[in-house]
Amino acid sequence: EEAFNGCEQLYHMAACATVWERQSETYFNTNAHGTDHVLHAAKAAGVERVVVTSSGGVMGPSVTDVVTETKPRDLNYFNAYEASKAAADLVVLRHVIEEGMHAVLVSPTRVFGPYIWGEPASVSLMIKRYINGNWRLIPGGRHWKGNYVDVQDVVQGHILAMKKGRSGSNYVLAGHNMTYGEFFETLSIVSGQRYRMVVAPIWLQMAFARLHAAFAKLRGRRPDLTTEWVRRGNYHWEVSPARSIEELGVELTSFADSLSRTVESFGHSQMS
Repeated sequence: EEAFNGCEQLYHMAACATVWERQSETYFNTNAHGTDHVLHAAKAAGVERVVVTSSGGVMGPSVTDVVTETKPRDLNYFNAYEASKAAADLVVLRHVIEEGMHAVLVSPTRVFGPYIWGEPASVSLMIKRYINGNWRLIPGGRHWKGNYVDVQDVVQGHILAMKKGRSGSNYVLAGHNMTYGEFFETLSIVSGQRYRMVVAPIWLQMAFARLHAAFAKLRGRRPDLTTEWVRRGNYHWEVSPARSIEELGVELTSFADSLSRTVESFGHSQMS
């Protein structure tokens, strides 16, 4: 509570977003219970406005239609991370309803951009490995669609949600819907490097994930990939940014420009 003394606004972005944890309760303790503690302390300290970072993954893949803030989820949660973030969303709404807190949720999709690192930065890592010649795989197929958003647009969305967001509302901070084929074609143009890509079918991804997990366990290390995340990735994830654009005024960076800035941050460009 002392940390919030004198603060009028709070951006709560902390989360456990790892690929794997030994105990699934770790996700809930951090993401749901942790959010509850933070909001209680913020309320007690007199914080006036709160923006909480959720995840576009909570809304699920676009099985029946493009995902929006109001579309019901089509499938069960793929992993404890998604379930814990959904639980955190309910915590936020409870504080809004029961305590009158002004709190807004924002839900980024696949975030990428310069200097984005760590386990949640899988897109930036994939870009870096591609331009270094170490990534030649397309998971599942060229046709799978995902939504990719520039980290600068995500920052902009957080700030605008604080200024304009309706309390209790959720704003998907989405960018551009792209197939893997479109993604890597644009990346090859921006980077000036073109490789022959190989499609990895889901059965091969699952086999690799199981083998990788077994070796990680033998070595006492955390796996970088699990079967849960493989299943999650073999769906379309088309998401609409309409609400954040119309209500908040978010302006999206073009996909090519976002990729160009990201590639340049790794010391590569078409002109280098």
